[in-house]
Amino acid sequence: MNSVSLAPASSVAACSVHVKSYVYRCILSLCFLLVLGYSKAMEGALTGLFILSLLQLVFCGDVLFKNAWQDIRHGCFSFSVLVAVSIAACLSYNLSKTFLLHPLAGVLPDMYLISGGILTLYLMVNIPEASRQERSDVFIKKLEDFLPKSARLFRTNREQIVFARELKIGDQIRVKAGEVVPCEGKIVRGESYIEESFITGNTLPALKTKGSVVYAGTLNQGNDIWVEVENTLDKSVLAGIIQTIQSSERRRQKRHNPLDKYAVWMLGWAVVMAVSSYIFVYWAGGYTRPLHSLGIALLALGLGCPFAFFFVGIFPVCFAKWGAGRRSISIQSLEALAQLEKAAVVFLDKTGTLTDGVLTIDAVHEAKGQNADQLLSCLITVEQMVDGPFAKAALRYGREHHIFPKPLVQFEVKPGLGVKGVAGKDVILAGRSSWLKSHGVSLPSIAQPTQTVIYVARNGNYMGYVELSDRIRPGAIDMVKNLKQQGKELVIMSGDTQSSVQTVADKLGIEKINFSVLPQTKAEIIGNYMSLGKVTAMIGDGFNDMTALLKANVGVVFSTDKNVYNNWVDLIIERADLYSVIDLFGLYQKICGCIKSNVILSAVCYTLLLLALIRVPRSVWQDGVVLWTAMAAGILILLLNSVRLLRIK
Repeated sequence: MNSVSLAPASSVAACSVHVKSYVYRCILSLCFLLVLGYSKAMEGALTGLFILSLLQLVFCGDVLFKNAWQDIRHGCFSFSVLVAVSIAACLSYNLSKTFLLHPLAGVLPDMYLISGGILTLYLMVNIPEASRQERSDVFIKKLEDFLPKSARLFRTNREQIVFARELKIGDQIRVKAGEVVPCEGKIVRGESYIEESFITGNTLPALKTKGSVVYAGTLNQGNDIWVEVENTLDKSVLAGIIQTIQSSERRRQKRHNPLDKYAVWMLGWAVVMAVSSYIFVYWAGGYTRPLHSLGIALLALGLGCPFAFFFVGIFPVCFAKWGAGRRSISIQSLEALAQLEKAAVVFLDKTGTLTDGVLTIDAVHEAKGQNADQLLSCLITVEQMVDGPFAKAALRYGREHHIFPKPLVQFEVKPGLGVKGVAGKDVILAGRSSWLKSHGVSLPSIAQPTQTVIYVARNGNYMGYVELSDRIRPGAIDMVKNLKQQGKELVIMSGDTQSSVQTVADKLGIEKINFSVLPQTKAEIIGNYMSLGKVTAMIGDGFNDMTALLKANVGVVFSTDKNVYNNWVDLIIERADLYSVIDLFGLYQKICGCIKSNVILSAVCYTLLLLALIRVPRSVWQDGVVLWTAMAAGILILLLNSVRLLRIK
């Protein structure tokens, strides 16, 4: 039987109950357990203990048996099934010891506290997973709230309120001040400041005039504008982002509890031990009491889900996360580590990932008849409202050379292409050559630069360009070498020019590159690889990589103060080097190895305890101290075995 394939069905069953149901039942079960313990200490009647235990099962164990039955119907012998079998065996054992005149075999006087403890632990370990599932469902539904709901359709000199999804290409709408733009389109009348940080990443509002493009979901902060619809809501950039996030979140919902994977083996071992114990006791009794010997089989099954087994996955995962956290690595999904290890293709952003992301201006190349200081003044002026590496490099260079920006009257940014601003009577453009050409600027023939460049124009006249460079991030060479040794295919994706990307690729020894790609293109490239059945991983940073990070099977992001989408990715690195990526690729195997060893240790402790229960005299087990000490020792052994995962480089 393939236990790995059974895990997802079990996960669905265990999470079919609301988290509040688990919490309420867990609290109530704990109260029952405390009352049982008190009654046991006061040597209460076994009948009273049975009634308390039965009430605990009725009011708190319904979710357990519901999940177990659902998993059995799917042919899945899961953790829920293991716990249900264990508790059912405990109940049968307790019935024998409480009501039969000649109790069945077994040195324990009863198993009321054991069954109560198993049920309480089961409810406790399911609370985090059910909570995560519920938050994920709510999050997916809430994402729809980002989409505009209504629009003011302007037709035949009349204005009417319609649903935003009813708008068609060519319709004209009015967007009043304070309203959200309901579609993508072009302004045909009016001008206003539009807050579009969710789309462009720029926190400052941009001035939009006649002919400017506006995006669905952005906020009109100024005057009324009239917009001609060029893209319906369901095909807008905002809708694409939301769909990508929803798909990513649904994919992340498919995680499963490690206990489900190994429960079938533990259940099988418990059955083997139960049969073996029955045969041994039946043989030792001279083959005269076959029914009496069933008691030891029930005892073996009742202990078949030892307390230690609940912690075989919890301890390794917790210690691995703590160890990673001490090294400034945040693991938000254990399943992501599994996908990272399986990844056949690893996509790497250049600026801010393979490099430090701190650009510096190396050279200023002014056009013939232009002044270098004026070129820098225009560049700094138009970049002053942009929050990005190019702008920071320009402003830092300007401060060092005592050149300061002039006040801007208007401002417009096109992500991945360039910026446009108006300072006084000057209209300034800065960005890619294609950005300037699209605005009618004639550029001379220029030798292909070896670094990242920003071209600058003023009032339609080309002024020159500045050349920027970025330092390779520490550990990048070792990371590339290590991943190649693992057989990973490495691809650089960047919005920079071919020469700058090729320079970094040559230094690192990466053969495949994609240059001058926009954010949506990165996601499309990853999607093409995934359509071929390849598991993909994206390592990047910043807003421009968001869609690619969410599109890939696993996303690793280098965190900065500007990352507002960290909660939507799987793994976050807050270190300045790339050695941590090497650690991440090997971490999942370490966690799995620790979990497997914990399962084996748990089974060994269970076997030794069962042998002791068969061979050691009844008087030793009467007060329960030895039994509970042995079970606590099993948990301690797993704890000590898992602590080693704190040592992450």
